[in-house]
Amino acid sequence: MIRKMKAEGRRQKAEVRSRQRDGRRNRFLTSAFCLLPSAFVFFLTTTSALAQNADPYKPLNPLPTGDWFLSLPSATMPARGTWEVKFTHRFNQSLDQGGISDQIHSLFGLDTNADVVFGLSYALRRDLQLSLMRSNTNDTLEGAAKFILLQQAATVPLSISLRGGADWRTEKDLGDRTSLFAQAILTHQFGRKAELFAIPTIATKAGRAVSGNSSGALFKNAFNVPVGIVWMLKPALSVVAEITPPNRDLPDSMHADLGWAVGIKRQIGGHWFEILVTNSQASTADQYVTSTFQGTALDSGDLHLGFNIERRFGRRR
Repeated sequence: MIRKMKAEGRRQKAEVRSRQRDGRRNRFLTSAFCLLPSAFVFFLTTTSALAQNADPYKPLNPLPTGDWFLSLPSATMPARGTWEVKFTHRFNQSLDQGGISDQIHSLFGLDTNADVVFGLSYALRRDLQLSLMRSNTNDTLEGAAKFILLQQAATVPLSISLRGGADWRTEKDLGDRTSLFAQAILTHQFGRKAELFAIPTIATKAGRAVSGNSSGALFKNAFNVPVGIVWMLKPALSVVAEITPPNRDLPDSMHADLGWAVGIKRQIGGHWFEILVTNSQASTADQYVTSTFQGTALDSGDLHLGFNIERRFGRRR
C-alpha cells in the first residue's frame, strides 16, 4: 500500500513537471510568435534604410540624347571602348528667302549647298572621350576631349562634364587659323521626362572678320553660355531646343540676334536621327560662341533646315 502511494505521488509530480515544461514552452512560442512580426518589420525598415543609403551617389540613368543635343555637346558619353560616327547637314538657303515658287524649286533649301560636318569619337574610359570633327566651313578640324566630372544622383543635383580642345582652320587666305576652347556642360534631369542644360564656353580667336579675300579673328577671346532643354515625348523620342544669347562683346557696328535651334530626336538602337530648324549654321565651338557665322551676325528670322545622324559601334549604353 505504501509503495502504491509513493508511486502515485511520483506520477503526480511527473505530471506537474510535464505541465510546467509545456507551459514554459508555450509561453516561449507565444513570445516568439509575437516577436516575429516586430522583427520582420524591423528587418524591412532596416533593409529599406540601408538600400536608400547604400546608393545615394548612384548616377541616374541618362536620357537617350546621345553625345550631342543638336549642335551642342551633351554631358553623357557611351561605355568605354565605344566608337561613334557623327554626320551633320545645315542647308544654306533660308526658308524666308524668295517666294513659294523659289522654295519649291530648291526643295525648301534641301537642293542647295550645305555646311557639313563629319565626326568620329572614342570613349577611352567610362569618363573620358576623345573626338575629331571636320567641317567644310573654313575646312575646320576640331579635336576635343570630354571628361565627366560629376553625375546626377539622388544626393547630387546636377551632372557636370568638361570639354576642351582646338579648332584649326585649314582653308587658304585665312589669318588666326587656330582657336582654343573650353566648356563646362551643366545638366539637370527631371526623372525620365526632361533635362535642362547650360554650357559656359570660352574660345580664343573666334569668329571671322572678312576683309577682301581674307579673314581674321573677330574676337581675341569670346565667351557665351548656350542653354537649352530636352523634353521626352516617348521613351526614345524627344524635342530639343537650344538658345545661344547674343555675344555682348560684338563690335558696336554689328548687331546680332540670339542663335536658336529646335529639333526632333529619335533613337533607334545605336542610331540617333535628328531633324531641325535653326537660324545658325555653326557647328564647332569657335563658330557658335560668337553669335555670328562667317562674319555675318545671326538673324533670328532665318530658317535653315538641317539634320544630324549619330551611330555607335561596339559597346553602347
